[in-house]
Amino acid sequence: MKLKQATVYALHATMYMVRHITQLPLTAHAIAKAEGMPPGYLAKIFQRLVKANIVKSSANHKKGYVFARPPKEINLLELFEAVEDRPIFQGCFLDHGDCKSEPGKCAIGKCWMDAAKGVTGFLVETSLVVAAWEHPEVCQNS
Repeated sequence: MKLKQATVYALHATMYMVRHITQLPLTAHAIAKAEGMPPGYLAKIFQRLVKANIVKSSANHKKGYVFARPPKEINLLELFEAVEDRPIFQGCFLDHGDCKSEPGKCAIGKCWMDAAKGVTGFLVETSLVVAAWEHPEVCQNS
């Protein structure tokens, strides 16, 4: 499994919003500049986040974005799948031939599915607030 660069940008942009919540709304351009991202690309990513009800445009679109819901209620799996536009774990990465990810048919497939279940659980349990404040970049600067 590999996430798109857009998903990485969405995570960093929304963590930035959490860490600067008192300054919201923020424009995609301001966030992109602060985080070293291409502004036009981030603006397109924000369109996906609006569609997924993660962020919304402020009353005056030129003023930027705010969270559509409290960021402590937005989990990382939801964010990732909104940008990826698909479930991030769909069966085994070796899905080929007769196996079809059936339990007991393949040791590698079982290991993969167990790992995917664990990572999925972690992503569901991790909110944007936790991600923003426990991210290594923040912890190093504390």
